[in-house]
Amino acid sequence: MLARQVMQTGQASVPLLEVHAQATLGVGDVDSSIASIEKVIQAAGATVDRAMFYGNLLLRKQRWQAAADVFQQVIKQQDGNANAWLGLAHCLLGTGDVSRAAQCYGGVLERDPDNLDASLRLANCLLYQGDAQKASVLMEKVYEARPDSAEAGYYYGESLRQSARVDSTIGIFQKHRSDAEWGEKIERALIMALLSTEQFDEAASLLDKWLTTYPDDAELLAYNARLLSIEGQTEQARQVLESLLEKGPGNLGMWEPYVELIKEPLPDEMLQRLYEHRELAERQQQKRLLAGTHFAAYGHFALAGDLEKEIEELNQANALMAELSPFNWDRHAEHVKRVRESYPAPRISVLSSAREDFQPTYILCTPRSGSTLLEQALARHSAFWAGGEKNFAGDAWNEVTGSYVLSANPEDHETITAEEVARFANRYLESAREAGWQEGMRMVHKGINGHKFAGLLKAAFPRARFLELRRNSMDVAFGCYRQNFESQPFSYTVEGCASEIALYQQNMQWWHEQMPDAIRKVTYEAIVADFEGQLRGLLGWLGLELEDACQDFSRKSRVSTASVNQVRQGLFTKGVGRWKKYGDLLAPLLKALEEQGVLLE
Repeated sequence: MLARQVMQTGQASVPLLEVHAQATLGVGDVDSSIASIEKVIQAAGATVDRAMFYGNLLLRKQRWQAAADVFQQVIKQQDGNANAWLGLAHCLLGTGDVSRAAQCYGGVLERDPDNLDASLRLANCLLYQGDAQKASVLMEKVYEARPDSAEAGYYYGESLRQSARVDSTIGIFQKHRSDAEWGEKIERALIMALLSTEQFDEAASLLDKWLTTYPDDAELLAYNARLLSIEGQTEQARQVLESLLEKGPGNLGMWEPYVELIKEPLPDEMLQRLYEHRELAERQQQKRLLAGTHFAAYGHFALAGDLEKEIEELNQANALMAELSPFNWDRHAEHVKRVRESYPAPRISVLSSAREDFQPTYILCTPRSGSTLLEQALARHSAFWAGGEKNFAGDAWNEVTGSYVLSANPEDHETITAEEVARFANRYLESAREAGWQEGMRMVHKGINGHKFAGLLKAAFPRARFLELRRNSMDVAFGCYRQNFESQPFSYTVEGCASEIALYQQNMQWWHEQMPDAIRKVTYEAIVADFEGQLRGLLGWLGLELEDACQDFSRKSRVSTASVNQVRQGLFTKGVGRWKKYGDLLAPLLKALEEQGVLLE
């Protein structure tokens, strides 16, 4: 009261002005607080504390440039002042200068490594730029310190989702989805996570809820297009995406899925719009979206038959994604080698659980080998239930070790006990039941990493059978390289593609030596050449008769993987030997395979 009276009479001293600035801020009167602290600075000078107080007030009023000037003055006097760097970073983020904001948040962490606010905001910037892996490292620390924060949960979940750790994402989103402030944002992100894990009904239900509230929302409509494509309604999906792209450049992420659905090259007008949107993504330094425009242009030139421009766009797209998702294939190969060698035949026998009631059939393959075709055909048989690529093994491994990634810590496999294998098996079956598997049904599963830990699967389920699905190595390598595999970062370099195929071949040689009677080899080329004969032989090996429904596998298939469009076409023979027409354009890929010792079958 006294401070207010003095202010009204104009006889305030510096101490009273400072009291008044604090008091008015306390009641939310930021403008009066700013006026008082400005008088203090005019009368007595700007100490660091006064300047920081003033800068933060300006920040509250979103007077970005004025606040930035104040923080920069503090930094000139005290470069080690982490809070001044934090304030400057907030100003830059407020103006949309994400790149410089990220640099400043990094500057905060150099001076104060435990600053959680800086870590969270830097992760936000990295997600905007497309670097989800780095964001996830930062957010893991933040979320560990703030497990009840829905804001931290959202950014941690998104960073995991965008760096292909979707199974971990869903649990985090489910925990915070009812939060008053962040719940809506989290539920919208949850839709995409559910689609990625093939929980289609749950995703559709949640999508309907929010589309009812926001029927014209671009993000929700894009999710709807994804669901339409999964359901086989590709023309409707294309129309939705085309409509969104015509509305403006705010929908940069729509280009790649749109081009995947078209059957003819883009008209000149649409191609020009793609280039304009690419320039926008480049100016905004949104590298992931920029890569998407290159993948989209690759698709256009593939349809147009311009091989040189097709590969040029593909190389640029992959170079951007490789920068965002660095992959150490040598370290990964060493980890997987240790994992597989943890399961020689005698040890598989010692570790075997008593789950004789479960008869899974695992398709062991690399990506782009035709596993979706084979799985969908087998899944039409009345004895089978399709597990798709659902991460039952990840759920079960997390139950035993606390990690969803089975190749991350080889020592866990090297020291695993029979009791832990039994726990793995029990949790695996719980996850399968939750996904729809019923007792008495066989399961066919095509998880593309199964070849890395097949010994664990055999120990957990002694009646497991394995189909080794091979395909021409160049077709596989080019198929991986030309697909934007955000869940498989090896695919962004020719060396990574070659390393992964070499690793697969080495793994399969090992498993044939350890459990030869449980594995049957089949090739993609043989399947498309003699589908009925090959399928009859595979089913006979599994003790089953061929059923007519197996030959109608493309009908009403719900597919969310990269093979969604091919499986709609039935037997997709165009992919056999596709790489040959590119000649020297694919010479680096062929050389990488040869250097890795890959059998070019």
